[in-house]
Amino acid sequence: MDERIILLKEELKALADECRIHSKGRRPDFSLMRAANTIQSLLQSLDEATLSEKNPLTKREHEILTYVSKGFTNREIASALTISEKTIEFHLKSVLSKTESSTRTEASTNALKNKWIE
Repeated sequence: MDERIILLKEELKALADECRIHSKGRRPDFSLMRAANTIQSLLQSLDEATLSEKNPLTKREHEILTYVSKGFTNREIASALTISEKTIEFHLKSVLSKTESSTRTEASTNALKNKWIE
């Protein structure tokens, strides 16, 4: 990741922490807390944008495909992530589309070739 982005993220995290600290006390300043939450959302968006520059998979799709590549079943993945099997199926459908694959194995292979998963 670009060093400037890393520095920006560190500054934003520090600013969010400072807003949270100053929003507490005898008379809480809710505008500062709102600012801290906005900064946190922006940081999360930045992380997702950085990930998507190289990898079309969302964080959750990446997580699920990593399990798939290790041979886990949908039921096992759902249990590990504490989400439903239907949710796993939904994400896998998107993964198959993004990796231009017709099977789980092919999706894993394509993602490994493109270094979208390790």
